[in-house]
Amino acid sequence: MSNRPPEELIERHEAFLACAPTDRPLLGGWLGGYFPAEQFPRGTSRWHVGQKLEPDDVRLESFAEDYENLFRIHRDVDDDFFHVGSAYWGVPWLEAILGCPVVVGETTCWAESFLSRPDAPAARMNLDDNPWFHCLLRFTRELVDLSAGRFPVCPPLLRGPGDAAAAMRGAMNLIPEYTDAPDGVRGLLEYGADVRLEVIRRLNDVIPPWHGTYAAGGYPSKIWSKRTVAYHQEDSAALLSPKLFREFLLPLERRLCRAAEVNFIHLHSSCLWPVDALLEDGCFDVLEINIDHEGAGPAMSQLIPTFQKIQAHRTPLLLWGEFSEDDWQCLRKELNPAGLSLQPMISEQGSGYRR
Repeated sequence: MSNRPPEELIERHEAFLACAPTDRPLLGGWLGGYFPAEQFPRGTSRWHVGQKLEPDDVRLESFAEDYENLFRIHRDVDDDFFHVGSAYWGVPWLEAILGCPVVVGETTCWAESFLSRPDAPAARMNLDDNPWFHCLLRFTRELVDLSAGRFPVCPPLLRGPGDAAAAMRGAMNLIPEYTDAPDGVRGLLEYGADVRLEVIRRLNDVIPPWHGTYAAGGYPSKIWSKRTVAYHQEDSAALLSPKLFREFLLPLERRLCRAAEVNFIHLHSSCLWPVDALLEDGCFDVLEINIDHEGAGPAMSQLIPTFQKIQAHRTPLLLWGEFSEDDWQCLRKELNPAGLSLQPMISEQGSGYRR
């Protein structure tokens, strides 16, 4: 983190969100490993692969040393950010709250499907009776206490209603039902969106501002602002046609953007066709793109036209991933630093970059 106080550092972030002229991109390193279990090795050490996770298995005291380590290593990096803490992001929190069994894997946890039909429950969920929501609320409150104002806290990774529906029903079962049982799918999506909004609202009630500001982060990138911030994700869009995305998911994304004043959505470089729909709609303030591993997505040079399209639209662009030296040179040559944030994954401690 920069040695300057947050009150001074925030102005560069506000300039990024405004796409204001600047001398360089906004920089923020991702440290501690790519996967959640790599970032939190102590907290997950008591679990075993294949274990069905219960809410009582997820307690902050097991993860406290990991959070302290992440705070320390991010504090020592000379960039424009800091550690942003959230409840352990390896748990699929929204899916668990919605009823999915949670299973421990080698690098993260996954949600198992449980619905036999694409139908939402008839009754509105009461979060006060939900063990997984109580676990998340308790973890978040205790993390706020642990931070003691040293770093901001935000809600954890909560996937979008499309992702949640795919988890509840099973993706291969759900996808054909967008056309075969559209009313049932639409109800399930709306149910997930309603629960997600309520979870975020309840978490924000117990998360205080940090130096009068707000942050969102934890995976896979960070945004900081004087206004409230929320992270969004809809990886299930990769399995849909543009027509189905616009018809089913985009209206819900607009509604989900009520969660905050600044909303950003996570995309993958291997699936960028939603960019056109998102730019046209304008519901998101920032587009974040994961640069996928080599071989899993296009080369950086092939991505540049899409990045330039986003910048021409004056939409802030955030790029996260492993960048080679050639990638850095390509980005420096082809992109405008205004409205651009580069957040590289730093794989080895001490291998950081300088501004």
